[in-house]
Amino acid sequence: RAVTFAWYKGLLHRSNAPALAFPPPPSMYSQTERFLPLPPLGRAAPAIVRPALLSSLPRHLTLGPYRLRMAFFDRALMDDRRKRVCINLEANRIELREDLQGLALAEAFLECIIRLSHFSKGCQQGCVEEAYTHSFATGMVEFVQRNPEAWVWFNGLLTEHLDSDVRYDRIVVDAGRLPPRMPRRILVAGHPVTIRSISKTESGNAFGWYHMSRQEAQLYRGLTGSNLGIVALHELTHAIHHLHALKNRDRHQAFRRAQLRGWFEIMTRNPGAWRWLAWVMSFPAKAGLAMGPQAT
Repeated sequence: RAVTFAWYKGLLHRSNAPALAFPPPPSMYSQTERFLPLPPLGRAAPAIVRPALLSSLPRHLTLGPYRLRMAFFDRALMDDRRKRVCINLEANRIELREDLQGLALAEAFLECIIRLSHFSKGCQQGCVEEAYTHSFATGMVEFVQRNPEAWVWFNGLLTEHLDSDVRYDRIVVDAGRLPPRMPRRILVAGHPVTIRSISKTESGNAFGWYHMSRQEAQLYRGLTGSNLGIVALHELTHAIHHLHALKNRDRHQAFRRAQLRGWFEIMTRNPGAWRWLAWVMSFPAKAGLAMGPQAT
């Protein structure tokens, strides 16, 4: 049977089922999320200086109430040597493993955005799929708006290390260029997902829908501004969760992992889709579905 999801200003509607409510989180600091402590006394943890990246690596990442310093650290000085990135709230910093570079560095940075978005919104083990979907969508748009230098750096890093001429670095800084067209379809986990703008009659009271049986994301054609970016990310994240076979109340780590894999795949393998999304998030005052046709 077809199951459809609609975003009614943050509420989940599911056909053939009552609306789902977010359960109260059992604890702000879930055991599934590890935030690293300060190094013990007598054990210094100096940041690694990498001249090639010193002038470009963002100095801070700001999301929710947090403004965390970013720096590279030697693996031996990180609390968990198995991790490539650590969010250390007590020390007010993000620790990146000093050997990270290229696309591995870009993926680790995206992981930071996802983890900090969910944590700052209290989205953790026990929350439903809709909560994780909207937490990512709003967190990503907030990151773009509050971290313009880091946003440009991130897209420049992708542009530099992807084989094709994706031009993400130009898209996010050139407000005067013609906006990219909304793609008609993208690949998610090897499956085609259609993207279609719909009328007010079709959308009803919703800003957008994701139809699981059709694998189709539908966006109300009257969407403008930051809301366009949020709804587009929201519905496509539903597609990522669906095609990565997540359950409505799956594990916290499963949602994080699927979002990281799914969105990094879009950034690296669907350049037309990411150019459009990046432009919409970069220039919300100019963004609107009614302003141009879809790409073929």
